[in-house]
Amino acid sequence: MTGRPRDPAVDDAIRQAALDLITEQGYRAVSMEGIAARSGVSKQAVYRRYAGKGEVILDVLAAYARARLPTPDTGDLREDLLTLLENTFAAQRGAPGALNQALAAEALQAPAFARRVNTELIVARRDAVRQILSRARDRGQVAHPDDEVLIDLVFGPMWYALLFDTGKLTDAYAAALTDAVVAVAAHAP
Repeated sequence: MTGRPRDPAVDDAIRQAALDLITEQGYRAVSMEGIAARSGVSKQAVYRRYAGKGEVILDVLAAYARARLPTPDTGDLREDLLTLLENTFAAQRGAPGALNQALAAEALQAPAFARRVNTELIVARRDAVRQILSRARDRGQVAHPDDEVLIDLVFGPMWYALLFDTGKLTDAYAAALTDAVVAVAAHAP
């Protein structure tokens, strides 16, 4: 026998409560009980969905990325990467950046959680760049044979800046990083 289907409105309320609380109080100050209270649902409802606040944040970020960070398809490698990075950096300058910092801290403490972050969030973002590179390769704009290296060049500097120098995540930096990746992509090693 199965229980009642999960109510998407409850899921949305929990996600929004977590986002609001972390934005207002910071990750360390937020508790599962606080998320329940802010969302207006029972603690049991929160704990039925999530084992801890790291899982709530992972769900918030994955939902945010699906809804607000689509994979650009302008027909040009530079424009696609620039659009992706500008949108990603803009998100990182707001609440999603604080959430990603919290996720990174949580993942460093728990290898199993780090694998979930990779599977549920990072892989999808890497796949977006992989799609951009694949289309650009079909147009003759990519000669570099290793997409994984190119993807690392896209996201590695972002994560470094997110963790150590968030002021760097500007549109100008997105453009400079885009130009560097495009230059590497155009040449076979």
